[in-house]
Amino acid sequence: MKTLKVFICNAGKGVSANLPEVDGYVITRRTIEELKKDLPEGLKFHIEGLYEEEKQPWMNDTFDFEYIYNDIPAFVEAYSGLINQSSLARISGINESLMRQYISGIKRATPNTLRRVQTGLRKYSDDLRTVKFA
Repeated sequence: MKTLKVFICNAGKGVSANLPEVDGYVITRRTIEELKKDLPEGLKFHIEGLYEEEKQPWMNDTFDFEYIYNDIPAFVEAYSGLINQSSLARISGINESLMRQYISGIKRATPNTLRRVQTGLRKYSDDLRTVKFA
């Protein structure tokens, strides 16, 4: 089974995604949930429309997806019921006002900032895994 990387970013009033291993395939939807739901069928349709010489061997098999967020707004949209800009700022050690600017699109996070967010989220996830109740 092949795992395809899906790069997700904010796109106007919705989100878009591209798969670098599939030339010409881009999907846009209003929400991350809609995108994830429609991605498998849309990709299957795209692959069916390719010329035989354009098809890769893995395209005849099953595949899975690894979702990678290109920006902070897309990530916050994806997890809006679980995380907000204030909590993401605390988790990643970034000033809340600056985080608000990243999420609104006023500023674009640098690769170093994205690494800080990712590191903070992983530490938070590790901390949550240790929670026990009596």
